[in-house]
Amino acid sequence: MDDTREAQRVLAVDFKTPLKNAVESLQGKTLLVTGAASGFGEAIVTAFTKQPGTAAIIADRDMARGQAMERTLCEAGCSVKFVEVDVTDWSSVTRLFRSALVWLRETYKQDRTIDHIVTCAGVTSENLDVTPVQPDDFLDQKTESKPPASRSINISITGSLYTITAAMRYGMGLHKLEDIATRSDKSITMLSSMAGFSGMHLQSDYTASKWGVRGLFRSLLSGGEMDASPVRFNLIAPYFVATPLTEAWVPHLQNMGIKLADIGDVEAAALRFMGDKLIDGRAAGIWQGGAVDLRDDFAGGFGSSAMSEGVDSGVLRQPTTWISKARM
Repeated sequence: MDDTREAQRVLAVDFKTPLKNAVESLQGKTLLVTGAASGFGEAIVTAFTKQPGTAAIIADRDMARGQAMERTLCEAGCSVKFVEVDVTDWSSVTRLFRSALVWLRETYKQDRTIDHIVTCAGVTSENLDVTPVQPDDFLDQKTESKPPASRSINISITGSLYTITAAMRYGMGLHKLEDIATRSDKSITMLSSMAGFSGMHLQSDYTASKWGVRGLFRSLLSGGEMDASPVRFNLIAPYFVATPLTEAWVPHLQNMGIKLADIGDVEAAALRFMGDKLIDGRAAGIWQGGAVDLRDDFAGGFGSSAMSEGVDSGVLRQPTTWISKARM
């Protein structure tokens, strides 16, 4: 165990020291991003396509925004294709990859596949309603029986699972490898949230979805030569960031003294994960001041040490925890 901890400690990424040529290594590569028509996905695609020879597939359910983004980037000289997708629908996800591969073949006249995947599709959710109801009203059906929200779980967990499965089966050209344990220059970056480490009170659908993405990430990590993966998996967990998804919350967050993170740091971490071939199995937290390796492994107490440092420095607000007076 000590050897494992030491190896993981050495593998931690220092995001404050940019790796030379990490972004340049993306030249000529192909990226597919889900939830790419706004927010984190839009920022990542836009930054990626600034590199020469790159191609990007904008995958999103919002056709109007996706097509507008495609036009804007194409007019800027970038090679991009928008494909409408519902990541919670397996047939829609497989159509996404079929459309992406056809476009790549027709555009480049060669068997070009996808090098990097970023799963950004996600939504916010409503507070969990646990308001008690009079038993008689429930039994007499005088009150609406409404299920709790689960859209965020469906999109973030099922959507990520479908996207990653389809990518590895059909989209990334892994059939060309001699065996499935052969290392390739391919990566999948998963978007979670700091809510996947600390939680958000009564945002149960959203919190569970982000913990679920983190669990899916951990299930895909290589455990050694016996179960090595040809794809590098990494995870990004932003704190509160001003995006179209959260813009209504920003004034309230600022009034609470929440220190917002910068979307540019999310973008930079994604490019680093894609471009640095030595980074595998790392989780980056994004908060004010930039990206940090959360050390979500044995060596870092599965994120506890980095989280404690963030709370102690005042960058992270410590989640409210009920403490019974009887225990004090």
